[in-house]
Amino acid sequence: MSWKLYALVSGGAFLATYLMSVPTTAPGRLAPAEPQGSAREANDGADIQELAARLQARVRAETSYREPGRDPFRFGARPRVERQSFSAPKVEAVETVPVAPPRAPAMMLSGIATDIVGGVTQRTAILSKVGAVLLVREGEAIEGGYRVLTIDDQSVTLEATSDGTRTTLRLAGSSVP
Repeated sequence: MSWKLYALVSGGAFLATYLMSVPTTAPGRLAPAEPQGSAREANDGADIQELAARLQARVRAETSYREPGRDPFRFGARPRVERQSFSAPKVEAVETVPVAPPRAPAMMLSGIATDIVGGVTQRTAILSKVGAVLLVREGEAIEGGYRVLTIDDQSVTLEATSDGTRTTLRLAGSSVP
């Protein structure tokens, strides 16, 4: 943008601002003047006197000094607050029902290995639990209170030594019911 175009646009904006700020009365026309000493002027004087009196009363009321409620530089006795005492609700004794130990052992069947020894098939179950892998055969006891009853091609049957309940662990993805 050249300086001439910039000056032209700025001047136009200044002229538009000036024309918008001029009062809307046409030149040569003046508002009709009120006659002096009219009744309205007398009422205006009374209204002004009344307003001035109200303003003075308000200023006097607001300028009177009031002691602040809190002074951060003055330490005094802390107001004493009465604490309400609440009594704890009475708790009724509820009979606790002993929870049965979980039926499913915290282990998973990871695999089954099959060996043929002397013409007899022997299976070894590979059980995994948190932090350990167990290799067990039929009849062996497992820590956690279980004994291995049977090992099939896709599952292992465990019996709890405490109550005799039986649990069957299956290989993941097997379709044996």
